Amino acid sequence: MSWIIKLRQNAISFLTTATLLITSIMSVFVVSSCYAHPNDPLSLDEINKVVSLTQPKAVARSTNVSNTTENNAKEVLLVERHQQKNAPTGQRFADVFTYDYATNELIESVVDLNTSAVISSQRKKGVQLPLTENELERAKRIVFEDEDERQILENEYHRITSRPLTDTSELNIKAFTFTADSLPNRVNEASKLCGFHRCAQLMLYTGENIVFEITPIVNLSKGVVTQRIGF
Repeated sequence: MSWIIKLRQNAISFLTTATLLITSIMSVFVVSSCYAHPNDPLSLDEINKVVSLTQPKAVARSTNVSNTTENNAKEVLLVERHQQKNAPTGQRFADVFTYDYATNELIESVVDLNTSAVISSQRKKGVQLPLTENELERAKRIVFEDEDERQILENEYHRITSRPLTDTSELNIKAFTFTADSLPNRVNEASKLCGFHRCAQLMLYTGENIVFEITPIVNLSKGVVTQRIGF
């Protein structure tokens, strides 16, 4: 029986050692997460923290951040780690890019994640970052709530598929930031504001991925369709 007792003692000793080792390893990870290197990518918690400083109701899902946008609101376009050379351990800064629809300016801010203080902020006109998911949804809504535009797109869908368009979910839609200088000889007067205003160009496809031969231009700053461009 003594060998059984000894075997149990050895097993208990092994489990105790393993538990202590695992606990030590976990402690290292906890410490590492608490004291992230200044140039490590931002965590989701850090992104949410930064967004909440500028837009309390916004919810971050990735580095491309969305929140409710109306004509006079601000849209957080992007949150990313601020590049820091020779930064002290524990110092974490984030770059925040916000579009101010009231003034049509891009706000570039640097935020100290430890103190929640805005270190610097500057405004720029005529700088357009990629659209957020929220802006894409808003652009689609503006197009399809316009009765004339919807009818034109329904006619285009029927021309391509010989089927009526019963629901916009039948379409694949992509949107890109649009500036007038990308098509200088084809934009109308209303679309010439795009670049100074925030605009989107919609590309529409059938469920079979056949592209529409017309693409609407939406001025998100004004909430209107400015023109349709054919190709």
